[in-house]
Amino acid sequence: GSEPPKVYGSSEPSGLRRDAGKVESVAQLEEIGTVLQVLEITPFTNSGGGQITVMPKYRVRRTGTLSQTTPHIALPVVRHKTLEQVQAIGDGAEKSAALAALLKKVINASPLLKEQHEQVFQHFDMNDPVKVADLAAGLSTADRGELQAVLEEQDLSAKIDKVTQLLQRDLSMVKLQSEVKSRVEEKVMKEQKQKILMDQMRQIQKELGIEKDEKQTLTTQFRDALKEKEVPEEVQKVIDTEIAKLNSLEPSSPEFNVCRTYLEWLTCLPWGKFTCENRDIKKAESILDEDHYGLEDVKERILEHIAVSFLKDSTQGKIMCLVGPPGVGKTSVGKSVAHALGRKF
Repeated sequence: GSEPPKVYGSSEPSGLRRDAGKVESVAQLEEIGTVLQVLEITPFTNSGGGQITVMPKYRVRRTGTLSQTTPHIALPVVRHKTLEQVQAIGDGAEKSAALAALLKKVINASPLLKEQHEQVFQHFDMNDPVKVADLAAGLSTADRGELQAVLEEQDLSAKIDKVTQLLQRDLSMVKLQSEVKSRVEEKVMKEQKQKILMDQMRQIQKELGIEKDEKQTLTTQFRDALKEKEVPEEVQKVIDTEIAKLNSLEPSSPEFNVCRTYLEWLTCLPWGKFTCENRDIKKAESILDEDHYGLEDVKERILEHIAVSFLKDSTQGKIMCLVGPPGVGKTSVGKSVAHALGRKF
């Protein structure tokens, strides 16, 4: 024997559809349902189960139970009686015509529905208000409770009113989806058009010699920034390597911007320019005291750092880091240190 089907149904509502899985008892069935004629059964080739094509015939009411489900019988057997057909009375014809017009609006607003049900309308009696209401309810995306209420409704006028409310809600949703889709497509097309035109303009300017390639322009700017500077040999090697790397990268790549930023910093530094700094520790202390009141521990640590650099006659070693939230004076202290040493900030 094969593994029994998994049971999804229960007497309590769940997140799954009520018609999903095995029916455990008659209590899970609605009181009013539809008799269906099976037209075709198509089993799936790659998995269990299959697909059936059915034709609805008429509505019935459940009146009793003949047998419950068993491990070998998936569905219970019930007694039923045929319900009378809903009769068109009063203003049913006018409401039916309005419903048919609304239904066509929903179909025309949704390309998917139009493709799926265009042939249905050609062979469907749109003059029968009951069939129009049932067809419209079948196309609605409303939840099962609302659709069941339409199925159970005996009064044609009330039935059409319920379906009309469902279709109006569907039409609003379809229009909203269409508007969002149109705005997105319009934005994408506009961006693509702008990108294509910019690429064409750059290519034309390049052919005419009006504008150089972006990488060539950057390379020229970096070279020009170093013309009047005395760059150390080891630094020049690094700059040449980075420029060659920049020219080998695509401007759209993230690494291109990293390389470009690094070169901007390398070329903007004042290579070869020196300042005669103050080497008087007492003067540095007086300038720090003059610029800032308090902060004794900060100023003491700064003076220790300066004194050690004077003794070693070198700036190599530990790096001092000023930490704190915005507005506490980190930049101000940095300016004061530059002032104390006689350097440009």
